[in-house]
Amino acid sequence: MRPNLPLFSALLLAPLVAPAEPAPDPQRGLYAIWAQDTQAAGLPFLKGGQVHVQWAEVEPVEGRYDFSSLDEQLAAVRKRGWAATVQLNGNRHPAFLFQKVPHTPQKLSKQVGDAAGTLAYWHPTYIQAYTKLIAAYAQHLKQSPQRAAILGVRMNFNALGTEHLEVPQADRDPARWVVPAGVAAGPVWTRASARDYQQRIVNEFIRQFTPEIRVFARNNVFGREEADPAWSRLLETGRLALFHTSSEMEPRPHGGGQYQTFIRYCRSGQTTAYAESWADAWGRHGGMTDPRWCGPEQWNYWRLLLDLHCGVSVIAIYGADLAHAAHPEFRAAFDFAALYAGYHASPGVAPGAWVALREGHTLPGDYSFLMRRLPGDELPPLEKVGPGEQRFGAWARHLRKGGHAGFALDESFACSLAGRAATVQVVYLDKGAGQFTTRCDGREFSAALKDSGRWQTARFTLDKATLQPDASGAHITLTADTDIALHMIEVRR
Repeated sequence: MRPNLPLFSALLLAPLVAPAEPAPDPQRGLYAIWAQDTQAAGLPFLKGGQVHVQWAEVEPVEGRYDFSSLDEQLAAVRKRGWAATVQLNGNRHPAFLFQKVPHTPQKLSKQVGDAAGTLAYWHPTYIQAYTKLIAAYAQHLKQSPQRAAILGVRMNFNALGTEHLEVPQADRDPARWVVPAGVAAGPVWTRASARDYQQRIVNEFIRQFTPEIRVFARNNVFGREEADPAWSRLLETGRLALFHTSSEMEPRPHGGGQYQTFIRYCRSGQTTAYAESWADAWGRHGGMTDPRWCGPEQWNYWRLLLDLHCGVSVIAIYGADLAHAAHPEFRAAFDFAALYAGYHASPGVAPGAWVALREGHTLPGDYSFLMRRLPGDELPPLEKVGPGEQRFGAWARHLRKGGHAGFALDESFACSLAGRAATVQVVYLDKGAGQFTTRCDGREFSAALKDSGRWQTARFTLDKATLQPDASGAHITLTADTDIALHMIEVRR
C-alpha cells in the first residue's frame, strides 16, 4: 500500500548523513539534444543524448500504452555506450482527450501542437489521465532492459505544452471553452488551480519514479513560497535532481532565481543539475531568433562557464551548436566544459580550478570553479574586448599598471595537489608592451606582451606543488608593469 501524503512527506524529511565530499556523478558531461546523428557522431566529449516521445503516440487509445518508440530510442543510445535523459512531452495529446475534457480552439502557448487547440489541464478528467500515464510510464522504465542507459526522467507538467501553466486573461472566460457533450464543465482556471496541479504532478513523479529512477524537476518550482518543504529535503539529500531549459551566458532580467536554485542545491553538492540552453549560440529557437550582443563563439563559451559556475553536472548542447564542433573556438569550449562538468563539489579529484573574470549585469561577479578572487585592488570590468571571433572577450577585467590581483584556491583542492605537478594558466589580451608577473608557491613567473592584439594563454609549471597561501590568503597573485586585460586564472593538475 502506498503511504498517504502526510506520512510520505514525513519520510522524506527524515535525516540522512551526506558524505563530506561527494563523488562526481559518473554520468556527468555533455549531452546532445535536438541533434541529428551527423551532428553528434564522432565527438568524444559527448556522454549521451535524449529520448523524447509525445503523449499522443504513447497513449493512442485510452488506457492502452505504447512505449515502443521510447524503447527503440533507448536501445540506440545504449548501443552507442551513452546515457540519455527521457522526456514524455504533452505538446500533442491523444484525440480521445478532446472528447472528455473541455478545450479551446486557441493555442494558449507556443508549445501547444494540437490542431484542435488547448485542453483544460486543471479539469479532473485531464489530471486523472495524466497521473495514470505517469504511473504506467514509471512502471515501464523500471522494468526496461535498457534502464542502465537512463540518466534520468525530465519532469514535464504537460499542461500548456510541456512547461507552461498560465492561461491568458482573455481565455479564462468559460464561454471561450468547448465542453464536450456529457462532460461536466468543471472549475474555471485560477492561479490557485495551476499551483494545485503543479504540486500534484511533482508529487506524482516523486512517488512513481524515485528512488529507482532519478527525476529531474524544473528548478523554477523551488524558489516559490508554495513549494513543499519536503521537496527541498529531497534536493538536500540528493533524491531529487534539478533541470532547466533557460541557460544563457547570464540570466535574463529578473530571471536569476533559477540559477540561484542551482547554486544553492547543486553547486553545494547536494544534488545533480541538468541544463539546456534557451536557444542555440545564434539565438535561434522555436522559429525565432533572439538578439545577441556578442558573437556565437563567445555566447556558447560563456553559457558553458555559467553552467559550470552554477554546479551543473549534465550540460545539454543543441545539435545546431554541435554542428560547429570542428571550429576551434567551439571545440575548445566544449572540451573545457566536458573536462570540468560534475567536479564542482569534488575538489579532491577535480581536474582543476579557475576564475573567469567579469562583472556582468544580472548575475554580477566572476564565474568561478573551486577558486575565488580576493578583495584588493579594484579590477574594473570590461566588455567586448579583443577579437570578436575569439571566445574569451565578451567580459574581462582590467588590471592596472602597478596593481595586483589575488586568487585563493579551494582548500581541499590545494591540499590534493601537494607534492604533485600542476600548471598555472593565465588568459590575457596581448596588447601593447610590458609584462605581467604571476606569483605562486613561492615562485615568480613572468610573461612579456608582444602586441599581437589577440587573447593568449601563459602557462607556468609547478613540478612539486605545495600551494600554500601567502599572508593575504592568496595562492596566486598577479602584478603588471602595464595595463592589461585578463580573462581567466586557472590551475590544472
